[in-house]
Amino acid sequence: MTPQWIPLASGPRTSLVAIVLSNLIPVFGVAFLGWDAVQILILYWVENLVIGILTLPRILTAQATDIRQQSPHDPFAQAQVAGLGNRAFTGCFFVVHYGIFCLGHAVFAFMLAADFVEQEGVGAPGVWDRTLGSSGFYWAILAIALLNLVGQVRDWWMPTKWREATPTGEMFRPYGRIFVLHITVLLGAWILATTHAPAYAVLLLCVLKAVAELGGLALFSGLDRHKTST
Repeated sequence: MTPQWIPLASGPRTSLVAIVLSNLIPVFGVAFLGWDAVQILILYWVENLVIGILTLPRILTAQATDIRQQSPHDPFAQAQVAGLGNRAFTGCFFVVHYGIFCLGHAVFAFMLAADFVEQEGVGAPGVWDRTLGSSGFYWAILAIALLNLVGQVRDWWMPTKWREATPTGEMFRPYGRIFVLHITVLLGAWILATTHAPAYAVLLLCVLKAVAELGGLALFSGLDRHKTST
């Protein structure tokens, strides 16, 4: 019997497969394309952008409200029933807040990647040449974006979960996943800096990130099922 915390039987199975496949992309890059810590750190940053972009339409189309769970005199609850205006406001707030979050992540990722390039000495390809200046890197971005999109269509749009989702709930949904990933990436970055980023350490970072993401999916899927049952 499948344990309840594994979201296979009734949880987001397509998202589970999408997470596994998307985490195999950087592993493939390290194992077969000669990628190092530079490409992995920037790819994880781009993945955050993809998650944010896919979250925005969920916010803008979420139809449910929290009015039954709140006091009718709560001004925020009154705003929740404002319909399109409330969804638009929540979406704009998310764009600004998540955008600042991604900007801070970009500064950290690019500075750390530049440090790894500097350790290799004069003549080593720069951060841009290895990432956004490489066609192979763009193919990796496209694959991750498509996998996340397919997972969202199959597990959110097709079951019409937007009918029971709230704009506020969808706005906060990616932060739990991103928080777990950032803790993992920070730990992995420390390992890379300590070991001077050999291939096995980069692969270890990929594995840690995959495990953290799958664990986060299991946790939040369990919480969603608990809310639904209550």
